[in-house]
Amino acid sequence: MADQQTAVCRSLPSEIIREILSRLPVKSLCRFRCVSKSWLTLIMDPQFVKMHFNKAIENEDLFYQRRKLLFTDEKGDSLYSFDLDEFLNHYHDHPFLNDLGNCNNVGVIGDDYDGDLVVTRLKLPIFVLSWTLVSFCCGLVLFELGSELYVANPALRKYKKLPAPSAELDLGSSFHYQFGFGFDHTTDDFKVIKSTSWFDGVDFIVYAFKTGSWRQIQRRLPYINFSPRTGIMLNGRLHCMMWSLKGYSWVIVSLSLAEEEVQEIPLPLDLDATILDDMELGLFFKDSLCIIYPVSTERVGKDRATSKNDFWVMKEYGEAESWTKREFFSDYEPYLLPSGYWKESHVLFRSGTSDALGMYNFNDYSCQGLSIPGYPKVRGAGFYLESLVSLDDHRDFNEHIQHERNLS
Repeated sequence: MADQQTAVCRSLPSEIIREILSRLPVKSLCRFRCVSKSWLTLIMDPQFVKMHFNKAIENEDLFYQRRKLLFTDEKGDSLYSFDLDEFLNHYHDHPFLNDLGNCNNVGVIGDDYDGDLVVTRLKLPIFVLSWTLVSFCCGLVLFELGSELYVANPALRKYKKLPAPSAELDLGSSFHYQFGFGFDHTTDDFKVIKSTSWFDGVDFIVYAFKTGSWRQIQRRLPYINFSPRTGIMLNGRLHCMMWSLKGYSWVIVSLSLAEEEVQEIPLPLDLDATILDDMELGLFFKDSLCIIYPVSTERVGKDRATSKNDFWVMKEYGEAESWTKREFFSDYEPYLLPSGYWKESHVLFRSGTSDALGMYNFNDYSCQGLSIPGYPKVRGAGFYLESLVSLDDHRDFNEHIQHERNLS
């Protein structure tokens, strides 16, 4: 039988084999690298890696099959990955997922889960008290452990530690800083952007994967951050909510990965951008900037609060008149997550009061708690698409786990 299958594979045109393999999950392709040298060469070919990733972008079924939720818990020593779409299929009749209004009396989704939940654990290379999931791009995730930056491919179980900027680029203690992570199609290269705010302006430096080094691209522009935020990647540009030292108001600062130049994106015309409140910038589903702005909060018990927020979505990129306001009522204090949309009508967020996940339905303005069995507290989360994108000079998460076990 094996010989017959091999003969069939050899008789197929190479284009057909590429097309079939490009539709398979990463886990299967990792096994198929052992089939033959030709398959190994094909699966590791950069053009096939792009083709495989683009299939998920172009095909909705493949998109949901390969999309996974990456999250962390209160221990802070591991990344966890699981299939949220498959998990929620267990609750396909739940009123919240079917736009049937407020479900406060139904209970938190996941509390009564009785299925087989498969959660993949990736042990972090070091343990620190302070760390953050920063950004997602092409199946890779950028995260910060203490003062160190790492990029990982959770599907391949690989990670890479980025070098620290030189002393000339990282001049001591700053006001605040933030990171962004994206792919520059003009140079076919991944880039990490770091913005560092001082009292008299902001500096931008970039790390390019091909050169393996940091360099400065913009210095002392008239903007500052008042709190560490995650930059939003869209249309080949990094977007950051910053305070303008010229206009004394909030603005969206947009940095092009290709040209490495800065421009401002207009805020909603009806939004008072001079108020020093915490406006949060996010990504609405796949292709629109959004802003969440707290209007009022009323404490309800120890761990919950009812909050009203204005939620703005930019329908046409760069057009101030295209901002559309929606209301966002929540029984939690919501923090938007990078790549945090389950569907266009449902946003995934983290509660700032209880370190729990929640979902909001824009169709009927209802809010629902979400519990991952075995993980009552979630400190960070976001969606990523499984990919074959490799990292040079990478290390294996499994090797680190094995090393830990050998010590015990």
